[in-house]
Amino acid sequence: MTKIIFQVGLLSFCVAAVVFGLSHTDLLEIVARSFVVFIAVVGAMMIILLVVANFAEHKTAEPEKRSAAHQSKTAAEAAK
Repeated sequence: MTKIIFQVGLLSFCVAAVVFGLSHTDLLEIVARSFVVFIAVVGAMMIILLVVANFAEHKTAEPEKRSAAHQSKTAAEAAK
């Protein structure tokens, strides 16, 4: 997964370098701006991945909680 994120970030770096290079600016400025784009893309993808994983974890954990609560409820009803 990290390899895919890095490759997409590298692609964004290259595309940004070409786009910024067309504006005829200094090489150092082109590389600096492209690096900022690279960090932004990789950071955004990591945040999205963490949020999706967090929601998926909560979704799978909820049925377990419900079943435990349901079992204790049925055990209490059976004891009556």
